[in-house]
This record gives sequence, structure tokens and C-alpha cells, in this order.
Amino acid sequence: MIAIVTDSTACLTQAEARSWNVYLVPHEYRLDGNLYTETFDGENGAYADAIRRSRERVSLQASEERFYHLFHSLRSRGMEVLCTVISSRLSGAYSAAATAAQRLGGGVAVVDSQLTAGGLYLLISRLRAEIDANGLSLSAAKSLCESLRGRIGVAFSVENMDALRRSHRIGVVRQSVNAILNRRPILLLQRGAIISRGLARGWQEKLALLTAQIPHGADRLVVQYYEDKREAVLLASELKQRLRAPQILLREIGPVLSIHIGTDALAVSWEEKC
Repeated sequence: MIAIVTDSTACLTQAEARSWNVYLVPHEYRLDGNLYTETFDGENGAYADAIRRSRERVSLQASEERFYHLFHSLRSRGMEVLCTVISSRLSGAYSAAATAAQRLGGGVAVVDSQLTAGGLYLLISRLRAEIDANGLSLSAAKSLCESLRGRIGVAFSVENMDALRRSHRIGVVRQSVNAILNRRPILLLQRGAIISRGLARGWQEKLALLTAQIPHGADRLVVQYYEDKREAVLLASELKQRLRAPQILLREIGPVLSIHIGTDALAVSWEEKC
């Protein structure tokens, strides 16, 4: 039996994790000196209001010790472990997991997902289905993970670049004075790094630019929102009509990613067909 380990940015529900034999290593975050632990989708309380009111916003990556103790526990129960977490270019969680696996000395494979959020969710759900359907070995599951990540994409819009620049998770991006021009950056997660895909003026242009990032034939999508679900519902409805996607999930953007990309973000992740 192969257990899958990921981190709390993957927007999994607790029921999904239990059903898929997926184990979550949480990130933590600090708001005005108060420490919080990020957990499953829908179980993080009123974090949006807390983030909005706080002056200090700091995220703390999942630690090596948390990974080590979980790996050790799963191995002691006779399971092999495939661990895939948030992109190494966005967080140190991958490095922490890889070091923990080395300490354990076998039975654990760690893969840089090059993804996060809904993209990481789609990767994990596909891995679970393929591992179970084909009885894959740990080595084959690791290779599959490295192959699948290239078929999954994440695009998102933000109100401004302030939070991303403070987080040092983005390089130099050309940006007009969008607060004056009422333009919103459209960004893409590509090979684990955030790149600019342009600026959108108003809802319709933002929708068009987000939709343009999704290749034809994408068959599973995840739309994520920070606090206001209405815009996410509208985006999901438009995507369903335009792309004829059979499955679109709505999920929250959790507290840790919200701290890094800013509030009022809107994101869409997709998986291309084989």
C-alpha cells in the first residue's frame, strides 16, 4: 500500500484525504504574534477576516520534523510513502520533506510537484486513481508523478502585486499603475515559478485572460477564491459553458497562500487529458 503525503496548500477536504489514503503535513502562519495551523479545506475558520485585520502576516513552512515523524509512522504501519508538496520555488517544504526521507533511509519517495493549490489537488487525486487502478510500485508512482505534473496548470489574478513582492516569490514583473488604471495582473505557475501573463481591465477581460491560459481538452478544473465566492461561481459557470468541462470544483484559497498572494485573489487550475 502506498500512502500519499502532501501539504496543507493542496485544498483537500478531510473526507477526501481519508478516502484517498492521503496524509497532510500542515504549514503554520502567524498573525500579530498569534500562531495558527493551516488544515483541511473548509476547516480554517474565519481566517480571511483575521488576515485582513492583521498588521503582521508571516507564513511558516511545514517542518522537517513534521515530515519525519509522519513518514516514520506510516513506514512502521507497513506502508510505502509517495510525498509531493508545494513547488520548491515557492516554499522550502520540498527540501524539508526530502531531508526527512533521507534520514529515514528507504521506503519514501519525494517529488517536487512544481504546483500548489488546485494544481496540487488535481495531481494528488490523479495519482491516487492511477496507483490504485494499476497496482503501481513506489518507483513507478514516483515516475508517474513527475510525468503528470507537466499536464497540470495554475493561473490566478490578484488585486495588486504587493503581497507577492513582499513574499519574494516572484521575479521582476512589468506592471503598470494598476491601482489607477483599474487593471489586475494575470499570473501563471510555470515549472514551479510564477510568471506574468498580462494585465486585465474589468471582470470580462480578467475572465478572458484566465480562460485563455487553459488549453483545449482540459477535463478537470478547480476554481478557488479568497473570501467572496460570488466571483468564483461566475467564473466556474463561464468556464463550464466555454470549455464544456465535465467537472469544476470550487475551493477556498487557504490562509498560507492568501498571505503570499494577497487577498481577493481568484485562481483556476486544470488538468489536460492524456
